[in-house]
Amino acid sequence: MNLKYILFFILLSNTLYAQNKEALSLRDCIEYAMKNQPKIKGSLLDEQIQLEKNKEVIGIARPQISASGQFQYLFVIPKQRADAGAFDFSSSLSFFKIDTPAYINYQNQPKEKYSELKFGLPLNASLGIQASQLLFDAGVLIALKARKSLEELAVLNTKRTEEDVKVAVSKAYYNCVIAEKRMGLIDENIKLLASLADMTQKLYNEGFAEKIDADRLTVQKNNLQTEKDKIQNLIDLSYALLKFQMGMPLQQQINLTEGLDLDEVKKDLELDRVVDYDNRVEMNLLKTIKKLNSYDYERYKKGYLPTVAAAVSGSYATQTIAFKELFTLPYFPTGAFVLSAKMPLYDGGTRIAKMHQAKLNMLKNDNDMLALTQAVDLESNNAKTQLKNSIISLENQNNNIKLAEKVYNIAQKKYKEGVGTNIEILQAETALKDAQTNYFNSLYEAIISKIDFQKSLGLLK
Repeated sequence: MNLKYILFFILLSNTLYAQNKEALSLRDCIEYAMKNQPKIKGSLLDEQIQLEKNKEVIGIARPQISASGQFQYLFVIPKQRADAGAFDFSSSLSFFKIDTPAYINYQNQPKEKYSELKFGLPLNASLGIQASQLLFDAGVLIALKARKSLEELAVLNTKRTEEDVKVAVSKAYYNCVIAEKRMGLIDENIKLLASLADMTQKLYNEGFAEKIDADRLTVQKNNLQTEKDKIQNLIDLSYALLKFQMGMPLQQQINLTEGLDLDEVKKDLELDRVVDYDNRVEMNLLKTIKKLNSYDYERYKKGYLPTVAAAVSGSYATQTIAFKELFTLPYFPTGAFVLSAKMPLYDGGTRIAKMHQAKLNMLKNDNDMLALTQAVDLESNNAKTQLKNSIISLENQNNNIKLAEKVYNIAQKKYKEGVGTNIEILQAETALKDAQTNYFNSLYEAIISKIDFQKSLGLLK
């Protein structure tokens, strides 16, 4: 009874494991990468950061309102020195005749030159509110105009990252496909050699073959088994690279659903298509950067214009000598409207230098766009040439496989009929394996060339 439960749980575990092994096409892998690749997540976060920066610029152009409150205790009341004669009113009383000894004595005393006066009370409290509005600032107005271009720049950076990820995922995907095909090829060759070794062993047992014939086949089969182990390691590494490019946990088990052959390589080829530079993200990036540099130029050019702002403020304040009176005595209101303007007169030539830098950056952008068109032309021509050569090589290797299969079948038939040797079979099998290996190498090079060609035209989907 216990054995039945154990077998049940083993079967259940295997079933769940198979269910967790997700089947993915190339499109599925790319869509997964678009949602989970850390590079793309970082670019999307940069877009959000730029949106918040744009909101910051909008906030500068909106009214600014602030409230303030203050309590102050002057444990030393400040003094102010004043002219002592400012409070001498004796001349105003000159029409009165005062001749008392005390007054005469006061008049004859030396007079102080200064008086020390205390203004204010030790306890002070105030509450106020202020609202201000920027009426005109050329820099802020131009920054508002540049918001859309800054958002476009962030979006284009994300598109460039997405394109790079698509290329990386596509190449890693087909690398896994080729590795799997090579594994299938090894398995077929091992199966053929095993069948041939069994047949040779039987012929040896019946006295129709030599021991060395069986040994040769055994050595060849062992070599293929060693090569199979190496390819399995290559497959594991290829899948790890694919998951890394997708942003997928390496522990996730996946199956690839798409194959690869000569027809797939030739599908949707547009070798005669004219290059459209606007399809390249890099060109759109340079155009957007040039537009931003033009905004910089305009900002520095208008830097001599004044900045105008308006503000209105109101407050209540009181002064007392007792703390409880802060809550009982009335507060005195104060209000003000302020219109301010600030205009630069001389900055040592800083503004002109920055304006020239922005102008030179625009010229540099033009030069960068010219250099990009030349680089795209070269990249496209190289990719087209590589693709054409890869297809020629692939077709040639495909024909070689057919020929090698024909030679192998003839050698095998001759051996079965007793008019051939197993050396001929081994040579034919080696030639077939080499032809198949060369075919898969050419197949991978062809699909990589196709991806590079589509990328050069800006057509990678």
